[in-house]
Amino acid sequence: MTTILQAPPPPRTREDHPQLQQAHAKLAQLEQLLKQGRTHLQSLRTQVDDARKERDVLRARLEQVESEREDVGEKHDQLAFLLGELRADRERVADELKSTESQRTSLESRLEAATGGLEQLREAADRALSLAREMIDIYTPAPAPGDAPAADFATSTPHE
Repeated sequence: MTTILQAPPPPRTREDHPQLQQAHAKLAQLEQLLKQGRTHLQSLRTQVDDARKERDVLRARLEQVESEREDVGEKHDQLAFLLGELRADRERVADELKSTESQRTSLESRLEAATGGLEQLREAADRALSLAREMIDIYTPAPAPGDAPAADFATSTPHE
């Protein structure tokens, strides 16, 4: 069997030893920075996830608000239409009221005229009745003693 002998490592010199210590110190610093970087990266990932969740919640809320705004817009349009109809109805009723008031005034005037005419007719009827009674009294002979009283005016007829 043959054995292979390895050359012993070169002896360390003093100059190598401080460089090795420096490299170990830098390696430890790098490991620490790597751990901090990982922690910071994980924190950033968590913040990104939280921001995405918040964005999704806000997006849903925005969609809801937009839907509500559209509903309000439609209701506003409906109310504007109904308000226009109410204004037209109000104007129509106002016109009808003016017409009715004019008719009432005309009817009052005609009623007053008719009432005045009726009073004149009553007065004329009273005069005619009074004259008719006078005429009856003139043309009716006085009752003889013992005769029955004269018949009622409504049932009697004047004789000439």
